[in-house]
Amino acid sequence: MFKDKNRPKPITSVNDIPGYKEQEFKLGDQVEKIAQPIAKAIDAVIGTNIQECGGCKKRKAALNKLTSKAHKFK
Repeated sequence: MFKDKNRPKPITSVNDIPGYKEQEFKLGDQVEKIAQPIAKAIDAVIGTNIQECGGCKKRKAALNKLTSKAHKFK
């Protein structure tokens, strides 16, 4: 299949992928990824400012503090 001797290195883990960088997302970060777009849509339809109320930041910090085990996502 490869005629030259410079065959590509096989990818055995995600760390072998060029440009891959692991980021740490805890439970508060995951909830924020779901809640923020919903709050943005509510703000656009109703004309409120739920997205910037400050409660989301407090909830995110509390959930991140409670969860000691972080999940790895790209």
